[in-house]
Amino acid sequence: MRRLFLIPLLLVLSGCGYHLVGTATYLPPEIQSLHVEFFENQTSRGDMDQRVAEALNLEWVRRGRFQLVDRAEDADIVLGGTMTGLSVVPVSFDESGRATEYQMTLLTEVWLNDVRGEDPVLLWENKSFSRRTSYAVDEDAVDYFDRQRAAMDELSTDYARALVSAVLEGF
Repeated sequence: MRRLFLIPLLLVLSGCGYHLVGTATYLPPEIQSLHVEFFENQTSRGDMDQRVAEALNLEWVRRGRFQLVDRAEDADIVLGGTMTGLSVVPVSFDESGRATEYQMTLLTEVWLNDVRGEDPVLLWENKSFSRRTSYAVDEDAVDYFDRQRAAMDELSTDYARALVSAVLEGF
């Protein structure tokens, strides 16, 4: 009796588009190579573009879907973008009014172009892709800049994971 219910259930699940997150892609299978451009950095932090570029490259390598290439001319697709904002805002305070926790937010415009033809074809775009992270600072604030740098690294890694998933899933 269980088999009678299990077989239709499996047929329904296999035909409904169900898949594990991060395993499906809407991109054509013949696309093999990817170039990740340095994002234009319009923020006040000059090193954030380098952190994001490194995190993106590591995440693409980890996913193993495309071969990363150094030049856009050698790629099937090119991922590029602009960092339009990086804000750091205090969100928690101690009894004397000093900030004890900050929230860092990165806002970007991102696009993915198919560059195999004569003219690039836009495959995916998000004009307000963002990620945020929070970090605590001690009352004496001796390690404030160390905590901020660690938060930038954490934010870059989270941003890269979310962006790669969004591109692969087409969201």
